[in-house]
Amino acid sequence: MAIGKTLNFASVDELWLDPQNPRIGREMRRQHPDQTELLKLMSVWTLDELVDSFLSAGGFWTQDALIVVNARLEGSDRLVVIEGNRRLAALKLMKDVLAGKGGPHWLTERLAQESIDENHEIFSEIPYLVAAAREDVSAYLGFRHVTGIKEWPPTEKAEFISNLIDDNNLDYKEVARRIGSRADVVRQHYIAYKILQQIEAMLDRDEWIEIESKFSVLLLAMRSAKVRDFLGIDMIRQPRGQHDPIPAAKKDDLRAFIEWVFGTKQKSAIVHDSRQIDRFAEILAEPRSVEYLRQSSSPQFEVAYTLTKAAADLVVDPLREAARSIHLALADIGGRADEPSVQEEAWPVIEGGVKLAHLTNGINLSRARELLVAS
Repeated sequence: MAIGKTLNFASVDELWLDPQNPRIGREMRRQHPDQTELLKLMSVWTLDELVDSFLSAGGFWTQDALIVVNARLEGSDRLVVIEGNRRLAALKLMKDVLAGKGGPHWLTERLAQESIDENHEIFSEIPYLVAAAREDVSAYLGFRHVTGIKEWPPTEKAEFISNLIDDNNLDYKEVARRIGSRADVVRQHYIAYKILQQIEAMLDRDEWIEIESKFSVLLLAMRSAKVRDFLGIDMIRQPRGQHDPIPAAKKDDLRAFIEWVFGTKQKSAIVHDSRQIDRFAEILAEPRSVEYLRQSSSPQFEVAYTLTKAAADLVVDPLREAARSIHLALADIGGRADEPSVQEEAWPVIEGGVKLAHLTNGINLSRARELLVAS
């Protein structure tokens, strides 16, 4: 990893925010934002704890040095920050406020309590390390933002993984080693991101942006073999060259999947919570349920699920909960079994249990009542 070990120092004005920062999102990166636009965008990030840290420490800790590359930006060679954009943005905003250029209201109030100005050394002695190329920082970024404590949102993590694979012709295991993850996790992120790109090519901008905002749901769905089978996704295939995970023959199924999970301009989604994904996978595995979803003008999730073999849990789960409650009640019944109120509440429970036994094993309910009275 070609990141220099020599610690350098620069002023805040000599360091440039990265217009390719994954955190600003794909749509913004395509617009090639300038430094003013980037700073405005980053000003709404959570920066208050960084400001407090800088003020209490009197500047940057050297162990938090930025990582930069020398790159051509806006017509000149610049020191572009690849790792540490939030920290740099916080400092730039602080200096703008102190120089009277305006800034977030919370920051203006915070700095009013301090006796510093825009010429303070906090803005002139910023430590940084130089990387030979952007690619040389990829392993560090992976450890820090994909598997580490400063995690990016799911879409940014998946895009980072996808770029590592496509730009460097790596396989899942090689990327996993680079970023300190597992090959199966890398594969899930890569395939989900490629599907997002397929969806982007199929839909209008406002529709695919809405789906991108719910990328974690798509990622969760891809973990189910039944969802993958419905969409025809091959998880074994290695990512050699650009390819679409969902074959052309399954494009109609993909459109249906989008409609059911994310909704469209014309129809609302039937999946309203990510916790429904497991049951939704069962729906996709049952031809009767899928046919119902396709044919109904206003399909209901619960109806589709009752058509699956897995719908037995609609009966089993309440029975298990009832059994737990009965067990707890019996544990506390003690010497109260003869009390009328206890017997009054106990009989419906016993009767219900006997009815269930009757349905399953042919027990005679009348005979059970006789035995109970006799006892």
